[in-house]
Amino acid sequence: MISSKLHNLRRKIALLLLAACSMALLQGCWDRVEINDLAMVLATGIDRTKDGKVHLSIQIFIPRQSGSSATGGTGGSEGSPSGVTMVQTAEGLNIADAMTRLQRKISRHVFWGHCEAIVIGEKTAKLGIREYMDFLLRFSQFREHAYVYISETKAEDILSLLPPLERSSAEALREMGNMKLGTKMTVLDLAQALEGLSKSAVLSRLKIAPPAPGQNKKATMPFVFGLALIKDDREIRVVTEPMSLGILMMLNQLDNIVLTVNPDKTNKQAAVTIKPQFIRTEFVPGFADGNWTMKVNIKTKGDVILNTTDLSLLPPPNVEKIQALFEEQFKQRAEAALQLTQQKLKTDFFGYANAYRNHFPHKWKAKRAQWESDLPKIKTTIHVEARILRTGKSGDPQGIPGQSNE
Repeated sequence: MISSKLHNLRRKIALLLLAACSMALLQGCWDRVEINDLAMVLATGIDRTKDGKVHLSIQIFIPRQSGSSATGGTGGSEGSPSGVTMVQTAEGLNIADAMTRLQRKISRHVFWGHCEAIVIGEKTAKLGIREYMDFLLRFSQFREHAYVYISETKAEDILSLLPPLERSSAEALREMGNMKLGTKMTVLDLAQALEGLSKSAVLSRLKIAPPAPGQNKKATMPFVFGLALIKDDREIRVVTEPMSLGILMMLNQLDNIVLTVNPDKTNKQAAVTIKPQFIRTEFVPGFADGNWTMKVNIKTKGDVILNTTDLSLLPPPNVEKIQALFEEQFKQRAEAALQLTQQKLKTDFFGYANAYRNHFPHKWKAKRAQWESDLPKIKTTIHVEARILRTGKSGDPQGIPGQSNE
């Protein structure tokens, strides 16, 4: 019995000694990188040079100046007025090579996990973006929820802007994405759209606002100006208002707009302006006599915010007249968007293929091979239901002497 106790004691002592020796071999977090050793990337720009190389730009956060009143970046790079960002660039045979060369120019480890926006130059987008999408999804540090934009100018020009209202152009791009000023397209959304049945996507297109007189030419902000239509992996068309509004409506992403209707066709200055409170678009797929059909239901409600006509909005018949014009304008814009995408571009930007596959899986499987030829033949019926919720604090037009309430 005593021998057994001694054996157990020796065993415990041996285990304790083994554990102590193991602890001596531990090196702690040997591969850690301190935050002071990181260069935080806020936005990324992708361009192509004339000789076919990738021109990669990054906007970097400068923590040591984030609380100071310093202006500009370091090393010849441009920064925001608050002095918290700088832009660095590099060129490479591909985006991965450019990233490696970019790291060699920076004294800290480049960290991409805080990148909020990806900007692709328009000339680059016309050549194809598949390589960049593969890298953005494959490289583990990139955020899948970063917003993606197409820039009318070089992407580097967008990153180099010094927006007066924001700390950086990256922050401005993030806020524009959250406000739904165009399409709300992330890296993951774009990848899924291009790999989906339609193999197409719609991206917001950026333009640079002119700076105020006497100001630094970069002391301005980017803004959304139109849409870039992507098929397969290339930009095939750019659209601006009013066509862009119709496409956004069909994508169910139309927000922050006002619409103007003219009750008197002989006087274009006399108009009623309506601000929609919400716009909802619903697709109802169908299949009849061996052919695909689609019904598009658009519902909206809005408030009158301006009336420059002689028309009083107190009598219900007058309100109904404005509602009818409201509905007609929505219908015309939806029809124009379909005419462009379905008939001219012959591309499914609005997810028809997904709707048919989900509702008619067996029929879709049988007819999928001829989808490209079937798309332009699809009969689409558009139904709009528009309502005016409020006519404003005044029913009568203002500034017209003797206006009757009847």
